[in-house]
Amino acid sequence: MKKEKKIMIHSVLNHLQERDSAWAHGKMLPKFKTLYGGWADTCVRHHKHSREYFSRKWRDGWLPLEEYLDFYKYVMQ
Repeated sequence: MKKEKKIMIHSVLNHLQERDSAWAHGKMLPKFKTLYGGWADTCVRHHKHSREYFSRKWRDGWLPLEEYLDFYKYVMQ
């Protein structure tokens, strides 16, 4: 059985905090969730997965490596 690599979604937030210290404030978490929602909406429009898939991934806190890298690029642009 193939075991896929998973990475925590919030590790992108750590990269944002390194780039800009304002992201270290606790009030930025809703904005981070908004970023995730925007990226998820883009993926749904491109028929990558359903909306429920991205809601479940947010609850789980993990993304497969390939999707994590896509989210990372979206956030860091």
